[in-house]
Amino acid sequence: MEIVKHLWQFFQERFKDTGREKGAFSAPGRVNLIGEHTDYNDGFVLPMAIEKEITMVGQLRDDQLLKVYSLDYDSELKFSLDNLTFDQENIWVNYLKGVADELEKMGYHLTGANLAFTGNVPQGSGLSSSAALEVVTAFTLANLNNLEIEPVEMALLCQRAENNFVGVNCGIMDQYISRLGRKDHALMIDCRTKEYELIPFKNKDFRVVICNSKVERGLVDSEYNQRREECNQAAKFFAERLDRRVEALRDVTIEELEEFGTELPDTVYRRARHVITENNRVLTSIAALKNNDFATFGRLMIESHKSLRDDYEVSCRELDLLVDLALNQEGVLGARMTGAGFGGCTVNLVRKNNVDHFMDAISSGYEQETGIRPEIYVSSPADGAKMLNKE
Repeated sequence: MEIVKHLWQFFQERFKDTGREKGAFSAPGRVNLIGEHTDYNDGFVLPMAIEKEITMVGQLRDDQLLKVYSLDYDSELKFSLDNLTFDQENIWVNYLKGVADELEKMGYHLTGANLAFTGNVPQGSGLSSSAALEVVTAFTLANLNNLEIEPVEMALLCQRAENNFVGVNCGIMDQYISRLGRKDHALMIDCRTKEYELIPFKNKDFRVVICNSKVERGLVDSEYNQRREECNQAAKFFAERLDRRVEALRDVTIEELEEFGTELPDTVYRRARHVITENNRVLTSIAALKNNDFATFGRLMIESHKSLRDDYEVSCRELDLLVDLALNQEGVLGARMTGAGFGGCTVNLVRKNNVDHFMDAISSGYEQETGIRPEIYVSSPADGAKMLNKE
């Protein structure tokens, strides 16, 4: 654990030893394997934690100050637990403040601490560095203060921190997988009931390969809000048309969509078709993984991308190019955009023996077409938040 050694060395040079509890902790980023734009429609998602994480070391203080050093931003900030206000200049620190705020709202008594952290989760790529920062902060503060917080409770408080303090209306997927992930498993999350199930995802013949388009997700906010509105419009239509309770598109079957969908505007119909078929794909994917059927899983990934590209219209030229390049390579079973869209990453299911060739071919092909060198990461499903050491 070279990074932990490096962090402790840095920490000792920067902060005076208080003689109180100290420890090192980590929380991973994630990639969503399948189930895109289903979360805010009360649907199903299937992410996995990746082997990239944020690592934090910390020690309690004798006062109410939190002193935080980010190695990645080369910046130290301090604030009082008694006065948590939004920082307009240093956006990154609001993720930590938000977590502390939610812990205090829950009635937990926190003591001040010195903290230092660094991470290798690529920022702005849709691999959820923000959730990893929230979860590692909650995990660190809870352990140093000896607080007993259930994993689901911790994931939900991190989501609230992002919703309430940072002001980003995210769903539960990112915080759930960062806290609850387990090695060699994906995590099926029911976004309505908040229930989850660990799904075996282990086969020595396959690897998950993530390709970062390096395209900033520029349109995502306005388009995201528009998609939500279109989904709500479709759900409202079916709530009036069907003689049963319909709260979200998750409650509508594909047969009902085909029967009544012609009455919807074409765009709204296609948005609904993506969400309904994508929920079905997640459930079929889970059955496939339980049967170790990676061929079916890969086919469903490809179908998911086509649906996101054509029906939901959240892909972009660069993501489509990455998927097309991938599907032309030997040993590729599945490829799709992952995340909100309009940039970010693709996720690919590749035979282990073909991974090196795949990476070379994608790099050169993508750079030739776009002038951009993509970043490519190979990962197996990783563990969620964990303690690395504690004294």
